[in-house]
Order: sequence, then structure tokens, then C-alpha cells
Amino acid sequence: MQRPWRSAVKVTTTATAVALLLTVSACGDDTPEAASGTAGEVTGAIDVWMGDPIGTTQQPTIVQLAKDYEAAHAGTKVNLRFLGADAHQTYLTSIAGGTVPCVALIGNTWSPEFAGLQALEPIAQDPTSMKGKYTQSMIDSTVLDGVSYAVPYDTGVRALIYRKDLLDKEGLGAPKTWDELLTAATTVQKANPGVNGYGIIGGNAWYYLPMVWQWGGDIATQEGGAWKAQVASPEATAAFTFYAELLTKHNLSPKGSVTWQGADAAKAFALGQVAMMVGGSWDLKTILAQNPEMEKQLGTAPLPSGPGGNNDTFAGGSNLAIFKGCENKATAKSFVDFMLETDNLVSVTTKIGLLPATTDALERERTTGSFSTPLLKAYAEQAPHTRSIPPVATWGKVEGTGAIVNAMQAIMNGQKTPEAAMQELAGQIDAAIGKQ
Repeated sequence: MQRPWRSAVKVTTTATAVALLLTVSACGDDTPEAASGTAGEVTGAIDVWMGDPIGTTQQPTIVQLAKDYEAAHAGTKVNLRFLGADAHQTYLTSIAGGTVPCVALIGNTWSPEFAGLQALEPIAQDPTSMKGKYTQSMIDSTVLDGVSYAVPYDTGVRALIYRKDLLDKEGLGAPKTWDELLTAATTVQKANPGVNGYGIIGGNAWYYLPMVWQWGGDIATQEGGAWKAQVASPEATAAFTFYAELLTKHNLSPKGSVTWQGADAAKAFALGQVAMMVGGSWDLKTILAQNPEMEKQLGTAPLPSGPGGNNDTFAGGSNLAIFKGCENKATAKSFVDFMLETDNLVSVTTKIGLLPATTDALERERTTGSFSTPLLKAYAEQAPHTRSIPPVATWGKVEGTGAIVNAMQAIMNGQKTPEAAMQELAGQIDAAIGKQ
């Protein structure tokens, strides 16, 4: 499954796909009972599709949960299918062809997209009813036009990963603001030849796009029912400028980091070449897999705050959705509820290395679970300080074009001024999401 913290996907939905979908959806039951998923008897078979981050090591847990569900609900059958890296296109093809599963684990950035194709069953006509039960940013990721179309499942967030030994040597603690990070990175780099103060990740927007929020700006806002890009604002421009200058002005990262992904920075970190980086729990896992001996040298902390007074970051993750084409919605809803029970949810998210998206499971993980450990607790602390992408059906077009990465790289490479690059980016975002 395409993940927001990895490479972007290109949206390939066509008019034909939409037309086919509308034909399929027209056959569905649009009664309030069907929308809530409570009508009918819990019996019979359902198809359930799951993909990345459900890899080979997590599949046995899902298989066992399906068996447990069947044992607890006589007369039911869960037909599992595990998808690969082409999950996004697989879902689009199934939507167009009317061959959708009943339940699917989908990337949270896909939820508004699939809802816009009228493919998903409404979960809550009033998303505020979900408040307090799930991480708020993940609730937001399920919403399109004021209606929730999925249930939050797991959450991936980024925090600051740093060489505690190197900062301690200079009498420095984990930086709490980006200005403090700049000072700490510069100091550590000067004191340790061969070590770069900070790992720039120029090739992945999710490592710097949230800085727009941290600088007090917005990515896009809704005006009169239409969405309008705000990335050309002074705040957004200043955020991108600051990040670019960590490389171009302060030389805190190798020149090749203009195109780095998170895995590249993690590799350099594991080799002792980087003192600090923003990274997800998956990046931390990569670092320790490559250099287990480094664990005693590491520290993690919530992200630094920007001039806007917050350290909000993007909430990646997955949602569980029920497709409109499902003919057994009662069992589908029952299975989703089963998967979200705290014990069942944590048994999966712990193996993935991500946070659970329900507040009960998150609290358990934060206090006594895997995210209560010294190196992981910062991620649980960061989780409440997250936001979702603009909830528009065509946001995938923005990701698919690579426009955000192109803007940052144009600034870093000196091809455009920050103002020109951000103005162009705003136009590209408006072209993708403006007519909603």
C-alpha cells in the first residue's frame, strides 16, 4: 500500500472509471441503516484486502485475527488478500470494474480520493461523533464534505532523532525550536569533522511540508466551498526558505541530500555521518537495523517548534474502509469493530512499528506498551500534534506530480527564488484541488 511517508503515487482515475463506479454504486443500499453498517445479520463471507504496511512479518497476525473472528462469529468467513506496492492502482481498478472488497485497509491520503469516487460507505454523517475515540488528525483524514468515510487504524508520525552523545559533549539538549536546531547542528558539525549537523531530505515532501504549519501558515484553506492553496504566503515561503538554507547557506548536509529520501538519511545516520534528522519510527528502525551498537548513543524528541508556535506534523497511516459495493455490510462493520478492539489492534501495530489510531490503544502504548520505551516515547508524545492533508478528493494529483518536491529542489538548486517557486507551487495545487 502506498504510504504518505514514502514516494507519491500518480492518480490515474479516468472518466471511464468514474462512470463504471457510479453504475456500481447506484446498486447499493443508501438507507441510513446501511450507511451505519448495522443492518442485517452478522453471517456469511466478506472479502478483506490489506497491503503495506502489512508485510510478510505481520501477515500471520492478520490471518490469526481472521480465524479468531470466524470462531467468535459462527457462520462467517473472512477471505483475506494481501496487496503489494501497487495497492493504490489495484483499488482504483477494482473500483472501476465493480469488483471491490467489503473491507479494505487504505492509506489515509486515499480516503478522500476514494470517497470522491463515491466508492466508500459513509461511517459517520457527523465526524464530531468520533472525537475523543481516535487521534483527531486521523479522523480528519477520513472526511470529505463533512462526512466520514473510514475508521482510523494506525498512525505514522515523525520526531527528531539525534546523536545524544554528540550533543551532550557540547552541553546541548534536544532542540525545542528550529532556531535551536540550527545552532546545535552548526555547533556539533564544527566540533566533529566528518559529521553533518543535520540530514536534509529534499526528495520527500513529508519531511518539510509540515513546516508550513510550524511557521504559522496553511497548505490550503477552504473559501466559499472551494479550496485555495496558501503555500505562496509569507509564512510558507519562509518555512521552505529556512529548510533549503540548512543546505545552501549553512552546509549542514551533503549536497546530494537534495534528492535524499528518508532511507538515505537514515543510512547516513547509521554510518555516523549525520548528527540529527527528522524521521519516523520506521527510520529509527532502519538506523538500528544497520547499526545496533548506535542505540546507546541515540536520543529522540518531539519535533522542534517553528515561529508559528507549534510543532505540528503530518499524520500518515491507514484507515479501515467499507466499500459501497459490499453486499454484506453488517459482517463488514462487525469485522472492522473487531479489528479495532485494543488487544487486536495493538497486536498488529506493534509488529508494524506504528502507533494505533484509537485513543485507548494509543494510551496503553504510551504508558506501558512498546511506545513507552525511551527511544519511542517521543513518537507517542508527537501524535497529538499532527494534522491531515487538505481533505479534498483530488489531493493525490498534487502528490502524483511531485510539485512540492520540485518546488523545494528548485529553491535548493538555485533555479528559482523561494517566492517564485512557491507562487508556481500554489498555482499547481490550485489546478489540482481548486474546483471542488
